[in-house]
Amino acid sequence: MKKRLVWFFAALLFAFSGVIVRISQLIEDETLQTAQGQSSVTVTVAQARGTIYDRHLNRLTNKATQYRAGIISTPEAMAVLSEALTEEEWVSLSERLQSGKPVVQVFESAMAPVTGISQFATPVRYDDEQLAAHVIGYLGADGTEGVSGIEKALNDRLNQIGGAVTVTYQTDGNGRALQGGEITVENTLYRANAGVALTLDARIQNMVEKQAAPLLDKGAVVVLEPETGAIVAMASFPDFEPTNLEAYLTAEGSPLFNRATASYNCGSVFKIVSSAAALEAGVPVSQTFDCSGRITVGSNVIKCHHVLGHGTQTLTKGFVNSCNPYFIQLMQLAGSGSLYRMATAMGFNRSLLLADGYATAAAVFPTETELLQPTALANVSFGQGALTATPVHIAQMTAAVVNGGTIYSSYLLAGTVDMNGNLTPIEQQAPIRLFSERTAQTLREMMVTVVEEGTGAAARPAVGGAGGKTGTAETGWLLEDGSTMVQSWFTGFYPAEEPQYVITVVSEDAGRTKKNSAPVFRKLCDELARMGYTDA
Repeated sequence: MKKRLVWFFAALLFAFSGVIVRISQLIEDETLQTAQGQSSVTVTVAQARGTIYDRHLNRLTNKATQYRAGIISTPEAMAVLSEALTEEEWVSLSERLQSGKPVVQVFESAMAPVTGISQFATPVRYDDEQLAAHVIGYLGADGTEGVSGIEKALNDRLNQIGGAVTVTYQTDGNGRALQGGEITVENTLYRANAGVALTLDARIQNMVEKQAAPLLDKGAVVVLEPETGAIVAMASFPDFEPTNLEAYLTAEGSPLFNRATASYNCGSVFKIVSSAAALEAGVPVSQTFDCSGRITVGSNVIKCHHVLGHGTQTLTKGFVNSCNPYFIQLMQLAGSGSLYRMATAMGFNRSLLLADGYATAAAVFPTETELLQPTALANVSFGQGALTATPVHIAQMTAAVVNGGTIYSSYLLAGTVDMNGNLTPIEQQAPIRLFSERTAQTLREMMVTVVEEGTGAAARPAVGGAGGKTGTAETGWLLEDGSTMVQSWFTGFYPAEEPQYVITVVSEDAGRTKKNSAPVFRKLCDELARMGYTDA
C-alpha cells in the first residue's frame, strides 16, 4: 500500500513539473515575442506635402529650409547640443531625452555630425510673409490636412505626392534606444518636389499685395490675363500669416476671409452688362434719354448721383457719366429678357469654378420672372437691387470686352508638376462668344472715355492709358453713425491699346474709410509698366 502511494505521489509530482515547465516555456516565448516586438522604434522626423508653384514654377510653398533631427542620448550628442541650444531649449530637450526614447528637434542651421544626431534639411511649408496666403490657404494643427484654399481643394493630391524622412532605432525591451545600435534612415522628401502649378505670377502677386495694402483697409484685387482667363494675381485685404494663425482668428477685419472670392453688391460696374445687352438688342449708341436727377418707376423714385440731372444723354454719355436714370430707361427699351440672357451667360447667376474643389461664392441675379417687375429691372439695370457678384465675376466680364465679345472661363490651376519640374498643363474650357466684336469695340471706347474724361479719372495711369468703369454700391447695411455702408469698385483693362491685363478692385466700406478703388487701379498699372510687364 505504501509503495503504491509513493508511486502515485511521484507521478503527480512529475505531472506538476511538466505543467511548470510548460508555463515557463510560455512565459519565455511571450517575453521573447515582446522583446522582438520592441526591438526597434521608428520616428518620423519630417513630412512634406507636394509643392505649390506659380506659373513660372517659382515655389509658393516649401521655399525655405530648416534642419530637423532625430536625437538619442549619447555623450557626443549631449555635448554638441548643450553648446548649440539656448538654456530653455536645452532643459526641455534634456527632459524629453530622459525617457531614453528618440526625440525630434528643429534647428535653424545644421549641427555638427556626431553619434546620436541624425539631421536632415527639410522644407518649411510657409514663409513668415507668405505670398498669396488666401489663395493657398493653410493646414490644420497636424500639418497634414488642408483647411482652406488650394491646400483644401487639392488636399488628397498634395498628400499623395508628398514625402517624409523616418529614422528607425534599435531598442531594448523597454523601448529605450540602444547606444551603438543600428540606425536605419528612409528619406523620400524629394517626392515633394512634385506638385501643382497655379496661374499666379509671383512677381505680380507680390507687387499687388505690397502696393494695394496701404490703399485698402478691407477689399480685394483680381488681375486677369484676358486672352486666356488665367488669374495672374488675386489678393484679399487684410492679409494674414499662416505661420501665426492664432493671432488672426479673432482679429479685426476678418483677415482669414477671402474677399476676392466673396460676393458683393455690384454698383455701376454692372452697367457694362446692361450696355452689352442693349447694343446686342439693337439699341443704337446714339439713343438718347433725359435725366432730370430722378426718375419714377411705379411708386418708387430713383435718384441719380447728379442731383441736378445730366440732361439729354446718349449711351456713351450715360455710360461715361454713370447716369442711373439713363440706364433704367435703356433697359426698359431693350427689355428684361435681353438683360437676363446677357447676365446669366456671363455667369452672374452662379459660382465660378477656378480649380477642382475651389470656387467663388455664387453671384446672385433675379430670375427671368422677377425681372418682369418694373422696379426689379430698374434697380438691376444700374447694378443695384437683388444683384451680387465676386471680383472674379467682374474681372471675367471685363475680359470679355477686351476679347471682342468672347468669354474665357477664369481659372487658377495651370497644371501638375512632376518631381523633375516638368509641367503638364490642364486643358481649359473652350471660350464662348457672348456678343459681337462691334459691341465689344463700342464698350472698349466708352471705357477708355470713362478714364480720360469721366468718373474714372482717378484711375488714369501715368503711361499707356486705360479703359474702365467705376461703381459705388449701396449695401443697405447701416453703420453705427446711421449711414449706409458702400463698396467702391473699379474694373478696367491696361494698357488702353492692345490690353494685356484686366484689373478689378473692390474697396469695402469706402464711404467711411474714403479709400476708393480707382487709385488702386492706377497704382497697379503704373507698377506693371515700371516692372516691364507691359508694352505701355
